[in-house]
Amino acid sequence: MRTVSTLACKRVASGKSLRMSRICDPVTGRTLIVPMDHSVTVGPLGHADHADTTVCTLAEAGANAVVLHRGRARHVDPVHFARMALIVHLSAGTNLSLDIDAKVLVSGVDDALRLGADAVSIHVNIGSVTERRQLADFAAVSRECDTLGMPLLAMMYARGPQRSGRPTSQEIAHLAAIATDLGADMVKLDYTGATETMRTVVDSCPIPICVAGGDRAATDDAVLDLAGEILDAGVAGLSFGRNVFGASNPLVVATALSAMVHGMRPTRTNEHLGLDARLETA
Repeated sequence: MRTVSTLACKRVASGKSLRMSRICDPVTGRTLIVPMDHSVTVGPLGHADHADTTVCTLAEAGANAVVLHRGRARHVDPVHFARMALIVHLSAGTNLSLDIDAKVLVSGVDDALRLGADAVSIHVNIGSVTERRQLADFAAVSRECDTLGMPLLAMMYARGPQRSGRPTSQEIAHLAAIATDLGADMVKLDYTGATETMRTVVDSCPIPICVAGGDRAATDDAVLDLAGEILDAGVAGLSFGRNVFGASNPLVVATALSAMVHGMRPTRTNEHLGLDARLETA
């Protein structure tokens, strides 16, 4: 069993604690979050019922939470959220924009509460031209979350016109520090590229860290290899989107990732049949 930071998914307040317990497994302290907010940025992810069918699959697979925009969440059967948490994403921007790093608030914490959400998330690009506005929005949402007892997931990235290449581990640790200082309850970060350097980020951060899956991997097995490497750093969870809903078999990949996050290691995904029977303690 991999060691998880004792700070993972720590309870911070009564209202937040109750909602956080739906996002982070109360036994393992870990979480598998599947973000599906991409359609605002890149366009449709599938057929009109894609969100509903995919969320159903994720709930069956054992994912802990899904991230959706508030309008998209209305097209998902609420029954699926009896088995998994809903995180409503408050930020938006498109790849058609003159500034693809700009993010604006398109929803509020009160909207998420009316939908029955368990948390909200925001996206902040540090290094963008609009960094000041995004930080101000972050601070305002954070204060509202504290008032209403709503957990806040901050998706922090180093992106902007003066940047190129992978951010350094020091920069990723800086992003984690910003999320902590501005009041986030969890933070989503890019992977540093190595277990050892990711662990230094974990060691520097007092709030739970979920690591992004990045671009679509070449194979489903490559997704599991990446997940294992990340989890060995002691992070609180994974936030894999395209590598789950874009997988050749989303149910198998999501099931395998859920098992890994919560302390089991599956065999290769190309052996699709009898997956549960071949899980072994990591």
